[in-house]
Amino acid sequence: MKRLLRCFLALGFSCLTMVSEAALLRIGANQVNLLESAQFLEDPFGQWTLGDVQAMESQFRHWTRGGTEMNFGFTSSAYWIRVPLQRQENAPASWLLEVHFARLDQLDFYPPSGQVVNTGSSRPFSSRPYFDRHFVFPLDVSNQSDYFYMRVTSNYTLTIPLTVWQPDAYRQHQQRFQWLQFMYYGGLIVLAMYGLIIYLALRDDRFLVYACYIISAGVGMFASNGFGRQLFWSASPAFDEVSQTAFLSLAAFFAALFARKLLTAHGERPWFVNGMRLSEWLFLTSSVLSFFHLGVPGTLGPANQLLLFTTLVMGLLVSIAGVQEFMHQRQDVRFFMIGWLVLWLGVGVATLRAYGVLPSNGFTSYAVQLSTVVEMLFMALALGDILRTEHRAYVSAQAQTLQANQALLEVTQASEGKLKQAVKEQTAQLEASLKLERNLREQYVRFGSMISHEFRTPLSIIQSQTSLMRKEHERGLNQVSKRLEAIGSATHRLTVMFDKWLHSDAIAQSLEVLEPKPLALQPWLRTLIQTNPHLLLNHAVKLQLTPEINTLVADEYHLGVALTNLIDNAAKYSPADTTITIVSRSKTGYVGIAVTDEGPGIAHDSQGKVFAEFFRLAPESQVRGVGLGLSIVQRIVQAHAGHVTLDSTPGQGATFCVWLPDLQCKDVT
Repeated sequence: MKRLLRCFLALGFSCLTMVSEAALLRIGANQVNLLESAQFLEDPFGQWTLGDVQAMESQFRHWTRGGTEMNFGFTSSAYWIRVPLQRQENAPASWLLEVHFARLDQLDFYPPSGQVVNTGSSRPFSSRPYFDRHFVFPLDVSNQSDYFYMRVTSNYTLTIPLTVWQPDAYRQHQQRFQWLQFMYYGGLIVLAMYGLIIYLALRDDRFLVYACYIISAGVGMFASNGFGRQLFWSASPAFDEVSQTAFLSLAAFFAALFARKLLTAHGERPWFVNGMRLSEWLFLTSSVLSFFHLGVPGTLGPANQLLLFTTLVMGLLVSIAGVQEFMHQRQDVRFFMIGWLVLWLGVGVATLRAYGVLPSNGFTSYAVQLSTVVEMLFMALALGDILRTEHRAYVSAQAQTLQANQALLEVTQASEGKLKQAVKEQTAQLEASLKLERNLREQYVRFGSMISHEFRTPLSIIQSQTSLMRKEHERGLNQVSKRLEAIGSATHRLTVMFDKWLHSDAIAQSLEVLEPKPLALQPWLRTLIQTNPHLLLNHAVKLQLTPEINTLVADEYHLGVALTNLIDNAAKYSPADTTITIVSRSKTGYVGIAVTDEGPGIAHDSQGKVFAEFFRLAPESQVRGVGLGLSIVQRIVQAHAGHVTLDSTPGQGATFCVWLPDLQCKDVT
């Protein structure tokens, strides 16, 4: 009887333990990390079945190494994961299980009931039950504790982040995450184009290597995050398996080549040059080994470890050489060293995470991607700084050469023959110097001609106003204030044009920290027009402001940028001496400011394109502009949770209306 009682007590205790260990999905919960409730079991030879591991219940262990996800490092073993799940009585039954790691070679999912899912990066993309760059499984969770099993393997580090989501919350999370990711890739494209354009203008190999590095790193990151498999090569699991290592190895090769070219520009250090060349060969070897995996399985693991090890050693070499260069008064390497140290820190964190030294979490998992953002920006700054320093050195060397030539001429004047020979030699040197200077000037002219024509009109205004001021002064007329106002307006126009062209991305970044405040609409609009007379030199402006609309809540600076862009467009595209009308409007929940011109209007089939960046209705026309104004307007208005409307008929002008939420009305309500 006592033995029977003990059995019942043991059974009851085990049931209580199982319930207490289960991850409880509660009402209102959108996201649950399963690390604390998950258990794992190592299968060294990868031969166990579900029945085998279910019989080994006592051998499953909890994760005790910290972090927010399991990370077993580089391993050839298969790992079994089991997670007990149950929901609260009234909680939803439908959930999504996300395994947020794209590099799992095989992933077999065993729900308590239902079809087994056999998927993974080495299997067809169609095997995934949910269209996603990672692995997402629909769950039907009961209010009783049930075990969900998974079997996973990987040729990379075996990382298993487990999160349960409500479906709507997961979709919203993915939208936000992908928005950030594609901002990152857009930034890489801009930096790569910057390097290629400078290379084409100056034929400096360092810029070409820099662009190749960015492109390779971007493709490697694209593959690492699962976007490549999801969007481009979904039917090529073998290529997807090696793409991350192959392209990141190429990126590391170009990074090493770039560092060697940069740090040996003023003299070579044999130990550094030899070490960097060896690193470059090892990186290429890693890339080749990863591609060999397509035909000779088993080479991808060594390629990954070779990449990580060589990256750490190469980073140490570059850091030492960079510090030595900086200590030898090479101020132009300071930006490069800052970016390099950030990148090396990110790679070091990723390497230590891969080998299990650091816990795996959101920061350590994305350490390389985060560090490349900073590092690439600082590399771009470093290249610009180096060009400036080299140009100064060239000018200084040219001046010293001319001084030496003069001294030589004075010495050789005693001998006519020697003088003639010296003059001939010096003439040749001067011609070579002038030719070099002319080539350099032509390079800068080619590079600067792309933007010069946009500045001619404001400069012409400044020149004409200065000439008028001089003539009026000679005649005793005092129109200085008027002329200075026009000159100031033209100068302001130059600033606006420069910002619009080169810093439209800066405006986009500043939209993240809007400072909305109530604006007295009527006086604010009048002040805006009075402080921007250069926009209306040949046009009259007509304000039709409704008295009932007297307050608008917005960021004053950004709203001013949006309206000056609309007024500028109206002035540019309408004939001189016509009227630009600014009207205040209202509709349910919104306050509007409309700008109407008397220009040629916009065809219906082009109205959907005018808000795209760099789009112009007639690129060959003489109307100034680069096609950024309306895109900036739309971004500013959307950042205020508003929208822009366009009403236009060809031949009858166009009306652009900025609609912003009527927050005053909401507050009253």
